[in-house]
Amino acid sequence: MVNALPLAIVLGVVGTMAFAVYAAWSRIEGYLATFVNSFASDIDRAGLRIPAERLGAIVATITVVLWLVAVIFTHPDPIRAILYIPISFAIVAFGFRSWIKGKVKRRLKAFDEQLELALRLISSGLRVGLSLRQALVLVTEELADPAQTEFSRVIARSNIGVPMDVALDDLVRRVPSEELAMMVDAIQVQSKTGGNLGKILDHLAGTIKGRRQIFRKVKALTGEATLSGWVIGLLPVGVGAFIMIAQPAMRDALINTPIGHASLIAFFMLELVGVGVIRSMMKLDI
Repeated sequence: MVNALPLAIVLGVVGTMAFAVYAAWSRIEGYLATFVNSFASDIDRAGLRIPAERLGAIVATITVVLWLVAVIFTHPDPIRAILYIPISFAIVAFGFRSWIKGKVKRRLKAFDEQLELALRLISSGLRVGLSLRQALVLVTEELADPAQTEFSRVIARSNIGVPMDVALDDLVRRVPSEELAMMVDAIQVQSKTGGNLGKILDHLAGTIKGRRQIFRKVKALTGEATLSGWVIGLLPVGVGAFIMIAQPAMRDALINTPIGHASLIAFFMLELVGVGVIRSMMKLDI
């Protein structure tokens, strides 16, 4: 009976907080939507078509699940259980931000890989007498996402009366790519000074192809160092997992004592700093 008392207290706290969350859900959903909208530009760049309210509900659900897991496995007192809530939300918010950034990075990389072919399609269309808008339509018909979606937005904005240079500037803001910025600058300069735009874009496509070759060579030459960085970053995580599984006494000390909690917090902070330093050392600008 005495042993069941802490569990009963925890369940009572969980039930009370669940009822409070249910009663104030509309306000919480509004706050979560505001939080998600702070990443609106990145969400748009990532190509997500999920409403902010639904993303906020997903963040809240994952936060609650993470909090429940922490409460079940650590059996904290009520005050500490309440403190776990902002910690859980901070972890989920960091994970959400990292996930969005990862999707943005992959989508921008996919767009950059399509840009050379898009330039050659535009150049070919201009050579056979098509206008710039018609050449962009050709790109949307021949290429897949994300190039298809982004150039379709340019065409849609031009259809409602937005000048082509303004629509292209909006494209650069949505897709922050140096090579795309060079393409838009070439188009805008040609529209003011004249010249053979098809030939200019063809030369630009050749330049982009050359840069791609350099990037591939750099990636091959730095592959060993990158792998070493991953090993160094994951080694503490592996050692920690081994301790959690093979050393019950040390695991209980880490989970159930203030010194253990401080050690875990210091570990995670140092791990993040170490990974950040390794990433900055391996970052090359070409």
